[in-house]
Amino acid sequence: MIKALTGYNPSFGAARLNILATSDNHGNFLSWPMLAQTVQYNQKDIFAKAEDESTLNIFAVVGDWFINPFKKGFLTNPNIDNGTIQYEFLEEFINFVKNQAGKNAKFDTVFAIGNHDLDAGDMFMDKIMEIPNMKTIITNVDFKNSPEIIQMMKKNKNIVKSYIYKIPDDNKPDLSHNVLVMGVTIPSMQFYNPGLVKKMKFYDDCNKKDTNLTETDLQNTFKIIKEEVDNFKAENPKGAVILLSHTGLPIAKMIVKHVPDINVVLNGHDHKNLTTMINQTNIDSLGKDNEIIKGISIKFDDNGNIEKNISTYYPEITPKTDLDKNPLQILLNRLLKEDIKPLVSLTDITGKETELVYTKDDIRCKNSYLANWLTGAIKGVMSNIYKENDIIVGIQSSSIRGGLKNGSNNLDVMKVFDGLSESLSDVKIGTIYGSELVGLIVENVQENLKNPKRNTLIQWSDIQVNKTLIAEILAGKSNKPLESAIKIKDNTINEFCPINLNKCYRIALGGKFLIKDDIIWPSKIRKNFSSLNITYDKLLRNYIKSDNINYQLKVTEATKEDHIL
Repeated sequence: MIKALTGYNPSFGAARLNILATSDNHGNFLSWPMLAQTVQYNQKDIFAKAEDESTLNIFAVVGDWFINPFKKGFLTNPNIDNGTIQYEFLEEFINFVKNQAGKNAKFDTVFAIGNHDLDAGDMFMDKIMEIPNMKTIITNVDFKNSPEIIQMMKKNKNIVKSYIYKIPDDNKPDLSHNVLVMGVTIPSMQFYNPGLVKKMKFYDDCNKKDTNLTETDLQNTFKIIKEEVDNFKAENPKGAVILLSHTGLPIAKMIVKHVPDINVVLNGHDHKNLTTMINQTNIDSLGKDNEIIKGISIKFDDNGNIEKNISTYYPEITPKTDLDKNPLQILLNRLLKEDIKPLVSLTDITGKETELVYTKDDIRCKNSYLANWLTGAIKGVMSNIYKENDIIVGIQSSSIRGGLKNGSNNLDVMKVFDGLSESLSDVKIGTIYGSELVGLIVENVQENLKNPKRNTLIQWSDIQVNKTLIAEILAGKSNKPLESAIKIKDNTINEFCPINLNKCYRIALGGKFLIKDDIIWPSKIRKNFSSLNITYDKLLRNYIKSDNINYQLKVTEATKEDHIL
């Protein structure tokens, strides 16, 4: 049940800090009750001696509890958006965790902002920071260039740059063991949420994906964290330092290199389940989508020396006993009663039940039946609505966040295209030459080859991309022209044929891709595109509930074509 990652000594020293940590929950309503059940099942281990005077208990949310806050489409509450319901679940979860610690326990909740928490920019950020009984910690915000944030902090004491907790010693009334908690957000708002975050300016904000950020890019971030730690350590040489870091492991490692006095880094953003030791610093990555939750125990002895213990808990192996009595399940049943009912029939052409599995690593770098089906479905509905029979649909794989199976409910359907905010997910249509299409595809494959599991690949409806051949050509291992690695489907003969460099092709692409400035081709072709004022999410839902489909989905042989070689 518990995977202990460091040694554990059951003896109790002078003071204790219990931390329950989670990250990258991504608005997964269906799995929140089991996450709560896991906390309840392991309550005695997570919150050991929770009600003692010399124990502090903290619930740490390390970003991306929210995703796509302004998206609508619920059946139970059609006028309510994602963010409103996610907000209610977070409030309920905080209360639930507090109750697990105990009514007499010293308890607080700390929150570090993630990039998806800012999917709706300033308009939703304000609401997050107003959640009662929760401190939003914004250590790497450049306050000199964020005057509105300063005004908010004056009105709301729960918005802080950092926070020092004082835990009383168990037998020395004049002694406290102090803990500094900081929160850092990935400083790439221009990349993740371009134009949406105006009030809050982060140090080192840039138009770079996390995997492309270097130490040179983050010097001001390191400096402000080090200043906070140095000031704390000057007053509390044996105090503990906890960093909530929604940055991903490579950047967390850079931070620890520049600021070695951090005791524990709680890491989010890159969805890993790891514990990494760098000298005396634990970097604990917190996974994704409610697959794990971690408990961190920090004990101080009478001399202020620190002992750490980290345990990982897995909802998938937690008993489901009395789940119907769980407050999160009760909330789910109340707010989303119609949305959790089976809705979709998904079969193959023989009528056999089947599924379209979402696997992040595959969909970002390999052929994917799910992506093939989605691009085909979007093409079908666009052909009906816009009479664009020869359109080729391209979907950034990072915008796909969920799959479908027989019996999927409305929440599953809404989750499919949950990787982009509503503000940036409009579909645009345009005409480009085959030569331009080759340039766009090659550049996209080249970026994906740099980091296949993180850099998004565009999945196409009627294009076959020989990624292996492109890699060989770029590496000088093949003398073939780049266009030889790209074929277009001729639907009259149902075969993939060589692309015609001089032919014009009608293309549908996501709006966020076309506004990108960190790569070359979007700026070259964006003038050829105009918005349809609709998202892939809405197009998909229009498709599956249309009269001729009516939630009766089919996987055909076309779904099983190889589009990425």
